[in-house]
Amino acid sequence: MDGKKKNMKKILVTGAAGFIGSALCNRLALNNKIIGVDVVGSKDKALDIVFEQIDISDSNLVIAICEKYSPEVVIHCAGIAHQKFGAVDLDTYKRVNSEATENLAKVATKYNSKVQFIFLSSVSVYGEENLNMPVSEDSVCCPSGDYAVSKLDAEKRLVTLVYEGILHNLIILRLAAVYDRDWSFNLDRRVFTPKKITYLRFGKGTQKISALARPNLVDFISHIIQNMGKKTQASGVNADEKRQNLQILNVCDANAYEFNAIIEIFRKSGIYPKRPIISVPVFFVWILTRIASILFFHKREWIRSCYDKLASDLIFDNQKMIKTRFQPKHSLSTVFY
Repeated sequence: MDGKKKNMKKILVTGAAGFIGSALCNRLALNNKIIGVDVVGSKDKALDIVFEQIDISDSNLVIAICEKYSPEVVIHCAGIAHQKFGAVDLDTYKRVNSEATENLAKVATKYNSKVQFIFLSSVSVYGEENLNMPVSEDSVCCPSGDYAVSKLDAEKRLVTLVYEGILHNLIILRLAAVYDRDWSFNLDRRVFTPKKITYLRFGKGTQKISALARPNLVDFISHIIQNMGKKTQASGVNADEKRQNLQILNVCDANAYEFNAIIEIFRKSGIYPKRPIISVPVFFVWILTRIASILFFHKREWIRSCYDKLASDLIFDNQKMIKTRFQPKHSLSTVFY
């Protein structure tokens, strides 16, 4: 058996047809056996992977897949992402993003007790208020929206499985706003009006945000898988986490970006035509969000968080990621130019 085949891993990727999952499948299929699952059909018929069309919230289908393939690694990308205001209720978010995640981990470990479970969470679990910059993995989590609540709930369920001795290998990746050249919604809404009619500069535009280029995320997960089983002192996790085989890592580009820099890169990228820049006082945003929070009191925290996202820095500490000996190669400049 040659070295390549010997090091191949059987990897189950959920959400395999999605924005992140499809890119992961393309990269990891070069050196591993990939089983991609998604509620929709595969977008890439030429992709050399085994593809199964299933709904991960269906327990019987999850059991059938794990029994059939007994994956060594599960990369859990599937779930309900941020939706428009009021489009999805908390119960639905929890059923898909939390309960289905817990069930997948339980079933996967039943058919392979040594399975490595990689869960794609979000930095939104920290919330936006009263954060010390940069936000570390040890920061208290106070999610403001239903999506973020469901992600934190999923994290807690998985960590409980680790402490109960059910799940033996868990990595939680808290992703900053993910973008790529062909999809940058998480950045667009900070610097554009709806439908991208004009750019918006909130205040002086010097606020900074951590973001994550999709190729950096794919590179990092590939790096993690390549180094599984290697015990190094540079793992970036404390002794208790090592003992519990649990890692929680913020994942983002090497540096944060000023809103002004995002606007400038977008204008020069050739993707978006040059459009006027309208300056908006942050106090005006504060007034609007306070009025909206009164009108929609049940979404008060989420609405007020919108002000914090536009008016304040949101920078995440990526030193644990760096200490795994991974260095992000991509940035807004390399992706858009």
